[in-house]
Amino acid sequence: MPKLPTGLKTFEPSDTVRRIAQNENIEATDALFHGTSGHHHTGKAGDAPQIRSEGIAGGAVTTDKIAAVAVTGDKVARYTLCRRHLKSGRISGNIAKYKQVTVTAGQLSGLPTVPYFQSGLNDNFWALYSAYNPFPQSMTVALGAEYADMEGVSFEKGWNSDPKGFYVDVSSDNVNWRRAYSYTRSGSEEFPRYHPFDQAMNGSYVRLTVTAPNDQTGNAIIAGFGVYSRASQESSPDFRLEKGLLQYHDGSGWKGVGIKSVQRGATSISYFYPNGNGTLIRDVAITAVNPQKTFVNITTSGLSHWSQGSPLMDGSVCARLVGNNVVRFNFMEGFYEAYAEISWEVIEFA
Repeated sequence: MPKLPTGLKTFEPSDTVRRIAQNENIEATDALFHGTSGHHHTGKAGDAPQIRSEGIAGGAVTTDKIAAVAVTGDKVARYTLCRRHLKSGRISGNIAKYKQVTVTAGQLSGLPTVPYFQSGLNDNFWALYSAYNPFPQSMTVALGAEYADMEGVSFEKGWNSDPKGFYVDVSSDNVNWRRAYSYTRSGSEEFPRYHPFDQAMNGSYVRLTVTAPNDQTGNAIIAGFGVYSRASQESSPDFRLEKGLLQYHDGSGWKGVGIKSVQRGATSISYFYPNGNGTLIRDVAITAVNPQKTFVNITTSGLSHWSQGSPLMDGSVCARLVGNNVVRFNFMEGFYEAYAEISWEVIEFA
């Protein structure tokens, strides 16, 4: 009675099959399908063949069906791939980006909805400290409009003080709220940067309620908080057009890119020593500019005499900003006679 890799025995026509041999085969067959110890799809001898793509029904594999022990943080999509896919693929837009927030307690610095973590002069975060703030505490983001198909929220890493537990509610009127998602971290699980909702939600307000701080620090830091909606596809993460001008956001506010304005004009200077007519200085008023972002160009046909009867020579004219709304032109002092036609250009960068 040869034994197969599965534990089953084969019988030859000449064998006397006893009841004990039949029972052994029944037990070996049962072991293949009993609990989690027998039947595997490894393709190895004694196991079933591997399951291929054509053997998986559409919609059969969902996130709640994937065992936590089988898929680690560096493999599962929600830790890395899913959020990058949403942002880089422009499938969903971050509708909370730069939006104003209100909090029930804790330290609010800048905007926690700035879409990146920044340490330094322009920190943007919401911090809760166990020593001063009982839990739970909430942060409400006013989206400014009603959005459909909100799919999830994301966080940037904040000083290793990611919350241990939180939930997210959505509202259209800031009064009536619907639960979109709940999370409680277990053990040493890595905190996911992206958290998909159980189902798509509509609303104009999103409320994050932190129920438990980080185990190690006893604090909770919320930074780079984002809300993703398929109804608003991102075009450029940190840029916008405002009245036809390109602007970028550095976490402290919107700032311009490129040339903001160009002002041009013409003037003249004339000075004659014998009778003192004219002046060596000419002031021209302009629209106010930021002197730190502005420079002046001039062209001139300046002519002058060092003294009466001396040969005519090229005159040197210079220009500079005086304050923020005056351009001052002047000839070199000491000329006996001086005359210049001047064209000027004032360029201010955004």
